[in-house]
Amino acid sequence: MPFDPTLPANGSPLVSAEMRSQLTSLKALIDAIPTPDVTQVDLNNAIETTARNCDSVDPLNMAVSDADVQTIADKVDELLAALRRNV
Repeated sequence: MPFDPTLPANGSPLVSAEMRSQLTSLKALIDAIPTPDVTQVDLNNAIETTARNCDSVDPLNMAVSDADVQTIADKVDELLAALRRNV
């Protein structure tokens, strides 16, 4: 039986055969979707466009005052530099 998005009907009792048929139909639809072959080159190209690991950037952990504005600007610059991937 093909997938029927109207089943089960709202408020109807659940019937295991109907639910099984719906799930089997959905799985058949998913299995029919073609999957592309991904090569190591494709993976490397995709990784190159992701952000770098920013774990090395420590949090500011400070209350802001006028004297701290340059420190904040410097930390933002550090974060942006860490997030860029320069390989």
